[in-house]
Amino acid sequence: MSPDDSPAAPATRVDRAVAALAAFGARNPVRVLLATFALLALSLLAASRLDFREDFIELLPSQSEGARLLRRALARLGGGSATLFVVVDSPDAEANRRFIDAVEPPLRALPRSLVRTVEHGPEEIRRFYMQRRWLFAGVGDLEEAECELRRARESAVPGFEPLDDEPCSAARSDRAEVEARRSAPGATPEPPPPPNETALAKFRRRVEAQLRDADQFPTGYFRSDDGRLYAIVIRAPSTGTGDATSDRLLRAVRGIVDRANPRTFHPAMQVGFGGDIPNAAAERDALKEEAVKSSGIAILLILVSIVVFFRSGASLPHIGLPMLTGVGMAGALAMAAFGYVNASTAFLGSIIAGNGINYGIVYLARYRERRALGDDLDLALRDAAVTCRSGTQLASLAAAGAYGSLMLTSFRGFSQFGRIGAAGMIFCWCATFVSVPASVALYERLRERVRGPRVTATTPRAPGRVAGAVGRFTDRFAWPILAAGVVLTVLAAVKLPSYLRDPWEYDFSRLGSRGSRRSGADAWSSRADRIFTARGSSPDILLADRFSDVLDLSAALKARDQRMTGGRYVDRVETAWDRLGGAPPVVARKLEILARMREHIDALMPSLNAEDQATAREWRPPESLRAPRPEDLPALVREPFTERDGTFGTPIFVYYKPSFSPSNGRQLMVVANLTRNLRLPDGRTVPTVSRSTVFAEMVQAMGVDGPRATFGAFIAVVLIVILATRRAKPAAAVLGSLLCGVVLTVGGAAWLGVRLKL
Repeated sequence: MSPDDSPAAPATRVDRAVAALAAFGARNPVRVLLATFALLALSLLAASRLDFREDFIELLPSQSEGARLLRRALARLGGGSATLFVVVDSPDAEANRRFIDAVEPPLRALPRSLVRTVEHGPEEIRRFYMQRRWLFAGVGDLEEAECELRRARESAVPGFEPLDDEPCSAARSDRAEVEARRSAPGATPEPPPPPNETALAKFRRRVEAQLRDADQFPTGYFRSDDGRLYAIVIRAPSTGTGDATSDRLLRAVRGIVDRANPRTFHPAMQVGFGGDIPNAAAERDALKEEAVKSSGIAILLILVSIVVFFRSGASLPHIGLPMLTGVGMAGALAMAAFGYVNASTAFLGSIIAGNGINYGIVYLARYRERRALGDDLDLALRDAAVTCRSGTQLASLAAAGAYGSLMLTSFRGFSQFGRIGAAGMIFCWCATFVSVPASVALYERLRERVRGPRVTATTPRAPGRVAGAVGRFTDRFAWPILAAGVVLTVLAAVKLPSYLRDPWEYDFSRLGSRGSRRSGADAWSSRADRIFTARGSSPDILLADRFSDVLDLSAALKARDQRMTGGRYVDRVETAWDRLGGAPPVVARKLEILARMREHIDALMPSLNAEDQATAREWRPPESLRAPRPEDLPALVREPFTERDGTFGTPIFVYYKPSFSPSNGRQLMVVANLTRNLRLPDGRTVPTVSRSTVFAEMVQAMGVDGPRATFGAFIAVVLIVILATRRAKPAAAVLGSLLCGVVLTVGGAAWLGVRLKL
């Protein structure tokens, strides 16, 4: 900017106001600066109280149907079913077991508001199932076993001649399902039965196969086969997405583990934490660390650039004070309006700082130019205020408008970002015109006392070497530079259509904390996976309105998975009926078959040898066998299927196949479509919801809100440019440059494969 020969005269009321403000700051610098520091201190104090929330539900629109349903479900369940694994690693299996036994009682003593269940192993569950093991065999398996026993009983009668050569497998009512399962692509063939296997032995083998999941840990502890890894599974009434309840639980569990002192059990013992809760905490802490780090780097670069530009460190307080004041006031506003920052707004401090220094730089540069021409302190400050007011004000409004356009969106992560960012731009501009005249005046007067009066020049300073070289180059090669810009813009635009159709990053494994993956929660979760190789530790939870609906909902989900994906996603659906042996008609059918089997075994008993008699006595269904009731279930089995008010049976747990990855956003979108709004046979639509459903809604909201916010920002910038230039050609030049820059930025991201982070 070339300085005029004479100072600019205030032309409007606003100009006269900023000139008066500059004059007041020059006359009363100490008072103005003390007031500014007081405001800065109060703002930073308020901003320091901001909470950080990583829970993605906080980002969704307040009217989000998915968020509403998920909150309702969590309230009914008393929270979610997030997991926390306490994983013990040492070469001594006995030491690992003793440590688990030592920490389990204090873990169980934690308040119910933090812990739903604590499991060191499936002992109680295994005992319950083994006492009722006959009821947990499939109806088809029981039908086939009853047929085998009946034929064995008939063949024991002297002179018996079999008249039916059809195998007993044909007697199964589920024969078609079994054949379809065996012939499915990738199905594991069943091992051949042992030679000369008796009917009783076959029955025992099949029932034990049904109970294999309960018998996965025969020692009674969750442990790896070699005993090096042991684990306690804690299920919490929280979402497992970074909420405060999860933080309190993690702190409490860490305290219990630290007090137990693992090294006293074995010198090489290590204890870590995996699962939903530690993973979410690790990602949140990494995000906070990155926010602080990026803010620090941004501020450092800003300070260095200021020193380089003005060739003096004395300019730092003049520009840094209003910038910090604007950032602090924006943080105070966030505290007053929301009380927290989220994953979207955590980095706003560095963004506001980067933009907020511009006004002070322009102001100070103009002041130094006027001083170089011989103006005194007061005149130079007033001229800088009047000259810079219009341009910086419009720039501030343009930036505020761009941020403020995000408030047009329904996505809370965007709208909060827009409100804080827009306010930060205005605050930085106001703080500049209040504090810069005062800080400059105080510095100049102190400097004159030490060094004497300033020696001023009568001609403006020549441009620097870099600026001069750039100016000469662009002036000499204007047309080639313009042509190159057009070519690059066209090349960038080629990629835009396909990129804008789906610009999101769906591989969440690329978004997480590298430190967590190497040695933190994710690493310990991987160790836990070595223990729970066949257990789905973090299923989706659907919530029916009535217990009577869960079987129909499960069938509807499986049918939709078959119809939409060919059955590639849903591995199994567990309801309370699975823990009770089946629905009442199914259990009644099983008891009927078991009664006939009991008769066959009693009739066969005299003809059996000693070994077979022992097997028969062990596996003979007792007369006392009856359908389990919910109150018969062990607490660890009953708890996940019980709502906060005691309602039993409404939760549905959906486990997905090993090929499903919760870090794959595209797969989450498929799962969301599978679990959303299932239809019952009577025509009712049940508004089921899961974390995948909420994620899909978040992506959809961003897909709608992104273009809306972009269009709003563009309109705001266009209006401000027209108001600033008031002529067609300058406005077209500015807007054309802006559009080219946007196309180059987005097109460059498309060419480089850079995706937008969700």
